[in-house]
Amino acid sequence: MKKSELKQIIKEEVSKALNEIGEGVTPFPFIRVGGTNVDSWVAEMSMADKSKSVTGKWEELPRLRYEFKSDKATYKAQFAGGYSRRVNISFNRKADAPKPPDYNLIIAIAFDVVGSEKEVITNFGEQFKVLSTVVDITKQVVKEISEIKWVKLMEIRIAAKLEDYEEGKPVIQSKRGRVYLEYIKKQSASLPGNWSTQITNDMFVLHNRE
Repeated sequence: MKKSELKQIIKEEVSKALNEIGEGVTPFPFIRVGGTNVDSWVAEMSMADKSKSVTGKWEELPRLRYEFKSDKATYKAQFAGGYSRRVNISFNRKADAPKPPDYNLIIAIAFDVVGSEKEVITNFGEQFKVLSTVVDITKQVVKEISEIKWVKLMEIRIAAKLEDYEEGKPVIQSKRGRVYLEYIKKQSASLPGNWSTQITNDMFVLHNRE
């Protein structure tokens, strides 16, 4: 096969996937379930002892839980959070400069089908709509976190427990997964901060470069 032919095939595959994840795709409506919300995280972090020396240890926060439904299944998305004390060096900092955050925060998102012990999201043929809903929930959570001025969100990890039904492998390792990566990159542009996006250890990982 000629190189030009291979490029054309790849172009057609990407075009096919992009059509699937076009701007017309609307995320499912979602709700938060359980008693934990971002305010719960704020309360827990605000009670941490700031007089202790910085150890680099990450403290775990209670999980945020969301659910959304299609006519085929009910899905769940869980947000795990971890925070640690920041090391802030005030050398040469202007007197009128904003106070730097006290804590760094990382969040990790996992999603699956409610009541399932297996990764069966693929069975319903709506992988992208599910992923787009998880991204929509993430954007809401990040917006709420961005309002906490003494916390800096450093990293977002999305564990995509999806399988590409055509290639028979985890979607994150497939051509479709690379297109999903581009979609997440595009969506991250609307998040507060300056985000880079990549695939690391079978996850979509966003880093805040601000």
